Amino acid sequence: MREDVSLASSGKMPSVVANHLRHEIVEGRMEPGDRINVRQLGQILSVSAIPIREALRLLESEGMVETIPNVGAIVANVSMLELEAVYDLRLLIEPAIACRSAGNMSDDHRATLRKTLDELVSVERSGGSMNRFILTHRRFHWELLAPGATPLVESTLRRLWRISERYIVLTRETALPVADIQHEEMIEMCARHDGDGLADLVTAHLLLTAKSVAVLFGKNSYATESVSA
Repeated sequence: MREDVSLASSGKMPSVVANHLRHEIVEGRMEPGDRINVRQLGQILSVSAIPIREALRLLESEGMVETIPNVGAIVANVSMLELEAVYDLRLLIEPAIACRSAGNMSDDHRATLRKTLDELVSVERSGGSMNRFILTHRRFHWELLAPGATPLVESTLRRLWRISERYIVLTRETALPVADIQHEEMIEMCARHDGDGLADLVTAHLLLTAKSVAVLFGKNSYATESVSA
């Protein structure tokens, strides 16, 4: 309990609560439409309602939670509209940053990128938890883009990634074989400092997930493809 009090007094408890809820949502233990019971959550985490409400506001800003009048907070539903909005932005930002990153990437940074991909493959082959997969996958993509990114780009992308990760979960099995090949090719592009090639590959990688989710929604095409044309 002392640790909880210390975390709360230092302002960290809302982040702890938010991370707990993200984990539950990504792992599928909390599904779209599920009501978030503040009292029950407080009992589980031994915290008051105040940091929980702060955490819910944070998750609402990320699109993972929504507040319904007379109902309270629920896990946000996934939708094609949100998917297209998020991937519109990712397709505008990530290929351009990838192009710059390939030109700036040092041998040491590429070694870190290689190590991160090896960890990701290990998680996949060992059947690791969805949350561990998501965290490692996110780290790989950040290491890929970091040499070409600014702090503003990083904060923007991390917010978009948190939203899009709910959709990546839906396509882990169907898109994974192709995605694995693309990840390896990305490292090869970085080794050659081929910025244009990496930008094209990142575009294809993003569209792979977007189109795979569109199929799950019963769509035969994906509107965001026009962005990259």
